[in-house]
Amino acid sequence: MKKIIVLVLMLIVRTGFAQAGDKTFKYGFVDQTGKEIVPCKYDGISAFENGFAVVQLKGKSGVVDKTGKEVIRCIYDEILNKQNWVIVSNKNAKAQYLIKSSDVLLTKKYDDAKALSPEITAVKLNNKWGFIDVVGEEISPKYDEIIDFEDRFAVVKLNSKFGIVDQIGKEVVPPIYDHVQNFKEGFAIVKQNDKFGVISEEGKIVVPVKYDMNFYFKDNVSIVKQQNKYGILDNDGKEIVLVKYDFMALNDDLIQVKSGDKYGLIDKTGKEITSTKYDVIESFKDGIAVVKLDGKYGFVDKEGKEIVAPKYEKADGFKDGLGAVRIQVGK
Repeated sequence: MKKIIVLVLMLIVRTGFAQAGDKTFKYGFVDQTGKEIVPCKYDGISAFENGFAVVQLKGKSGVVDKTGKEVIRCIYDEILNKQNWVIVSNKNAKAQYLIKSSDVLLTKKYDDAKALSPEITAVKLNNKWGFIDVVGEEISPKYDEIIDFEDRFAVVKLNSKFGIVDQIGKEVVPPIYDHVQNFKEGFAIVKQNDKFGVISEEGKIVVPVKYDMNFYFKDNVSIVKQQNKYGILDNDGKEIVLVKYDFMALNDDLIQVKSGDKYGLIDKTGKEITSTKYDVIESFKDGIAVVKLDGKYGFVDKEGKEIVAPKYEKADGFKDGLGAVRIQVGK
């Protein structure tokens, strides 16, 4: 029964209804010492959320802070109290956002808002996006869009071009590119005029925007393509394998290369493991790969040694230490 009574009283407080029969009630807040912080003058109140509470008076809503100050006068038809902002609205009027920052409710109203991190909030005003940091400093709204916020960085769009800003709104990558992929492991891929390059988190152009394909750094190297030829770059953008191969792809921890219609293997420093002489090199299994040469199949290991010279009509990859082979007998 006590639980039911408490629940009913909570519903009365939360909905703002203040009448029971012919009795009228007013609501406020007290602190843990019993001191009345918010005077009992409101027709309804709601719980505090991140330092602020919605109050009702004469059919209108406002907001009070924990000192009891009415930081938003009771003049709005509806107020929504969220973690990082307060949304105020009147009938037939557009909702507006007031941002919470360091226990302060900022007075400037915005058209939209979204939390990018605990330290920064994206805000929209006059169809442009900007930022407000944890102490309330505003980076004026100027971007058309803010997208793909991840690990301290956000991709921004301005005049149909893309860039990257950090968590305090500083432009790390200027919005001059046709496409930008947010930072992954310290690097961002950018595209301009159908060419690709790489920029570091410090804003340094690691790889000039001159390559034809999208690429990524893995194990401190990246495969790149330029004018239909492939090569390898290190994390500083240096070509450790010249852009000279007709094709290139990872094959376990080695790199499979193609010259003309023949395949070979190199390591990530460019050292040749096997010459480009094979018609086919399949994926490594148990450290051994099937190769085909002049219509016959055999096996090579990761040192490039032919552990079985190509002499079989068919061969399958190794499993549990064995590789299946086939020869033809009879006609």
